Amino acid sequence: MDSEVSNGSGLGAEHITNLLVFGFLRNNDRDFHQELEVLGQELPVQVYLEGDREDELQTDGSRASRSFYHGRIEPDSESQDEVIHNIARHLAQAGDELDHSIQPTLVRQLAAQFMNGSLSEEDKRNCLAKALDEVKTSFPRDMENDKAMLIMTMLLAKKVASHAPSLLRDVFRTTVNFINQNLFSYVRDLVRNEMD
Repeated sequence: MDSEVSNGSGLGAEHITNLLVFGFLRNNDRDFHQELEVLGQELPVQVYLEGDREDELQTDGSRASRSFYHGRIEPDSESQDEVIHNIARHLAQAGDELDHSIQPTLVRQLAAQFMNGSLSEEDKRNCLAKALDEVKTSFPRDMENDKAMLIMTMLLAKKVASHAPSLLRDVFRTTVNFINQNLFSYVRDLVRNEMD
Protein backbone atom coordinates (compact mmCIF):
# COMPACT_ATOMS: atom_id res chain seq x y z
CA MET A 1 0.00 0.00 0.00
CA ASP A 2 1.38 3.40 -0.82
CA SER A 3 2.12 5.91 1.88
CA GLU A 4 0.08 8.70 0.37
CA VAL A 5 -3.05 9.74 2.17
CA SER A 6 -6.01 10.75 0.08
CA ASN A 7 -6.80 14.43 0.42
CA GLY A 8 -10.41 14.58 -0.58
CA SER A 9 -13.66 12.76 -0.70
CA GLY A 10 -14.07 9.71 -2.85
CA LEU A 11 -12.73 6.20 -2.62
CA GLY A 12 -9.63 7.21 -0.64
CA ALA A 13 -11.65 9.11 1.94
CA GLU A 14 -14.21 6.34 2.21
CA HIS A 15 -11.47 3.73 2.59
CA ILE A 16 -9.79 5.65 5.40
CA THR A 17 -13.02 6.43 7.19
CA ASN A 18 -14.37 2.88 6.83
CA LEU A 19 -11.21 1.55 8.45
CA LEU A 20 -11.25 4.19 11.17
CA VAL A 21 -14.89 3.71 12.18
CA PHE A 22 -14.68 -0.08 11.89
CA GLY A 23 -11.51 -0.10 14.00
CA PHE A 24 -13.10 2.15 16.61
CA LEU A 25 -16.17 -0.07 16.86
CA ARG A 26 -14.04 -3.21 16.86
CA ASN A 27 -12.31 -2.11 20.07
CA ASN A 28 -15.46 -2.60 22.12
CA ASP A 29 -17.99 -4.67 20.24
CA ARG A 30 -19.27 -7.11 22.85
CA ASP A 31 -22.90 -6.14 22.19
CA PHE A 32 -22.70 -6.31 18.40
CA HIS A 33 -19.76 -8.60 17.65
CA GLN A 34 -21.59 -10.82 15.14
CA GLU A 35 -23.04 -7.86 13.27
CA LEU A 36 -19.61 -6.24 13.09
CA GLU A 37 -18.04 -9.43 11.72
CA VAL A 38 -20.67 -9.52 8.96
CA LEU A 39 -20.16 -5.83 8.24
CA GLY A 40 -16.40 -6.35 8.02
CA GLN A 41 -16.93 -8.97 5.32
CA GLU A 42 -19.27 -6.67 3.38
CA LEU A 43 -17.07 -3.58 3.38
CA PRO A 44 -15.37 -2.66 0.10
CA VAL A 45 -12.04 -2.44 1.96
CA GLN A 46 -9.94 -5.09 3.61
CA VAL A 47 -10.51 -4.67 7.34
CA TYR A 48 -8.15 -5.90 9.99
CA LEU A 49 -9.79 -8.26 12.41
CA GLU A 50 -8.26 -9.07 15.79
CA GLY A 51 -6.97 -12.58 15.70
CA ASP A 52 -6.15 -12.29 12.01
CA ARG A 53 -2.48 -12.09 12.83
CA GLU A 54 -0.29 -15.09 12.31
CA ASP A 55 3.28 -15.56 13.41
CA GLU A 56 5.23 -17.77 11.06
CA LEU A 57 8.07 -19.82 12.51
CA GLN A 58 11.22 -19.15 10.53
CA THR A 59 14.06 -21.62 9.93
CA ASP A 60 16.21 -19.76 12.46
CA GLY A 61 13.55 -20.22 15.15
CA SER A 62 12.34 -16.63 15.14
CA ARG A 63 8.82 -15.62 14.29
CA ALA A 64 8.00 -13.36 11.37
CA SER A 65 4.75 -11.63 12.08
CA ARG A 66 2.55 -10.74 9.16
CA SER A 67 -0.93 -9.30 9.08
CA PHE A 68 -3.72 -11.07 7.28
CA TYR A 69 -6.34 -9.01 5.51
CA HIS A 70 -8.99 -11.57 4.58
CA GLY A 71 -6.53 -13.86 2.88
CA ARG A 72 -4.03 -11.27 1.70
CA ILE A 73 -0.72 -11.22 3.57
CA GLU A 74 0.78 -7.81 4.23
CA PRO A 75 4.40 -7.23 5.25
CA ASP A 76 5.29 -5.93 8.70
CA SER A 77 5.97 -2.41 7.50
CA GLU A 78 3.54 0.06 8.96
CA SER A 79 1.10 0.59 6.13
CA GLN A 80 -1.53 3.29 6.01
CA ASP A 81 -4.14 0.73 7.06
CA GLU A 82 -2.13 -0.24 10.14
CA VAL A 83 -1.69 3.43 11.03
CA ILE A 84 -5.45 3.93 10.75
CA HIS A 85 -6.09 0.92 12.98
CA ASN A 86 -3.69 2.29 15.58
CA ILE A 87 -5.41 5.67 15.46
CA ALA A 88 -8.79 3.97 15.84
CA ARG A 89 -7.55 2.05 18.87
CA HIS A 90 -6.24 5.23 20.53
CA LEU A 91 -9.44 7.12 19.77
CA ALA A 92 -11.48 4.23 21.19
CA GLN A 93 -9.44 4.41 24.39
CA ALA A 94 -10.14 8.14 24.62
CA GLY A 95 -13.78 7.37 23.88
CA ASP A 96 -13.92 4.99 26.82
CA GLU A 97 -13.10 7.95 29.07
CA LEU A 98 -15.89 10.03 27.50
CA ASP A 99 -18.44 7.22 27.44
CA HIS A 100 -20.21 8.45 30.58
CA SER A 101 -20.96 11.83 29.01
CA ILE A 102 -23.56 10.41 26.63
CA GLN A 103 -26.92 10.00 28.30
CA PRO A 104 -28.87 6.77 27.66
CA THR A 105 -31.93 8.84 26.73
CA LEU A 106 -30.01 10.46 23.88
CA VAL A 107 -28.88 7.03 22.64
CA ARG A 108 -32.44 5.69 22.73
CA GLN A 109 -33.72 8.74 20.83
CA LEU A 110 -31.01 8.44 18.19
CA ALA A 111 -31.64 4.70 17.82
CA ALA A 112 -35.37 5.36 17.39
CA GLN A 113 -34.60 7.90 14.68
CA PHE A 114 -32.38 5.40 12.87
CA MET A 115 -35.18 2.83 13.07
CA ASN A 116 -37.48 5.21 11.20
CA GLY A 117 -37.44 3.71 7.72
CA SER A 118 -38.75 6.88 6.12
CA LEU A 119 -35.66 8.93 7.01
CA SER A 120 -33.21 9.61 4.22
CA GLU A 121 -29.45 9.32 4.70
CA GLU A 122 -29.30 13.11 4.95
CA ASP A 123 -31.99 13.09 7.64
CA LYS A 124 -30.00 10.50 9.59
CA ARG A 125 -26.84 12.62 9.33
CA ASN A 126 -28.86 15.58 10.61
CA CYS A 127 -30.08 13.48 13.55
CA LEU A 128 -26.49 12.54 14.31
CA ALA A 129 -25.42 16.19 14.08
CA LYS A 130 -28.21 17.20 16.46
CA ALA A 131 -27.16 14.51 18.94
CA LEU A 132 -23.57 15.77 18.71
CA ASP A 133 -24.76 19.30 19.45
CA GLU A 134 -26.38 17.96 22.61
CA VAL A 135 -23.14 16.39 23.86
CA LYS A 136 -20.83 19.26 22.87
CA THR A 137 -20.98 20.71 26.35
CA SER A 138 -19.32 17.57 27.67
CA PHE A 139 -16.32 17.79 25.34
CA PRO A 140 -13.13 17.93 27.38
CA ARG A 141 -11.81 21.49 27.44
CA ASP A 142 -8.23 20.30 26.96
CA MET A 143 -9.07 18.36 23.78
CA GLU A 144 -9.17 20.00 20.38
CA ASN A 145 -12.72 20.38 19.11
CA ASP A 146 -12.30 18.27 15.95
CA LYS A 147 -10.82 15.39 17.92
CA ALA A 148 -13.63 15.52 20.46
CA MET A 149 -16.20 15.71 17.66
CA LEU A 150 -14.65 12.71 15.89
CA ILE A 151 -14.53 10.62 19.06
CA MET A 152 -18.08 11.54 20.06
CA THR A 153 -19.40 10.80 16.56
CA MET A 154 -17.95 7.30 16.66
CA LEU A 155 -18.94 6.88 20.31
CA LEU A 156 -22.55 7.69 19.46
CA ALA A 157 -22.38 5.10 16.67
CA LYS A 158 -21.02 2.53 19.12
CA LYS A 159 -23.70 3.29 21.68
CA VAL A 160 -26.52 3.08 19.12
CA ALA A 161 -25.11 -0.22 17.82
CA SER A 162 -24.86 -1.51 21.40
CA HIS A 163 -28.44 -0.44 22.09
CA ALA A 164 -29.80 -1.90 18.83
CA PRO A 165 -27.27 -4.18 17.07
CA SER A 166 -29.54 -4.52 14.04
CA LEU A 167 -28.85 -0.83 13.30
CA LEU A 168 -25.09 -1.33 12.98
CA ARG A 169 -24.99 -1.23 9.17
CA ASP A 170 -27.09 1.94 8.96
CA VAL A 171 -25.34 3.76 11.78
CA PHE A 172 -21.95 2.75 10.37
CA ARG A 173 -22.78 4.12 6.91
CA THR A 174 -24.22 7.34 8.33
CA THR A 175 -21.21 7.81 10.62
CA VAL A 176 -18.76 7.30 7.75
CA ASN A 177 -20.68 9.77 5.58
CA PHE A 178 -20.90 12.31 8.41
CA ILE A 179 -17.16 12.10 9.09
CA ASN A 180 -16.33 12.37 5.39
CA GLN A 181 -18.48 15.48 5.07
CA ASN A 182 -17.53 17.22 8.30
CA LEU A 183 -14.29 15.89 9.74
CA PHE A 184 -12.30 14.30 6.95
CA SER A 185 -9.60 16.97 6.76
CA TYR A 186 -8.93 16.35 10.47
CA VAL A 187 -8.86 12.56 9.90
CA ARG A 188 -6.52 12.98 6.93
CA ASP A 189 -4.18 15.14 9.02
CA LEU A 190 -4.22 12.57 11.83
CA VAL A 191 -3.17 9.83 9.42
CA ARG A 192 -0.51 11.99 7.78
CA ASN A 193 0.97 12.99 11.14
CA GLU A 194 1.14 9.38 12.29
CA MET A 195 2.79 8.26 9.06
CA ASP A 196 5.55 10.90 9.30
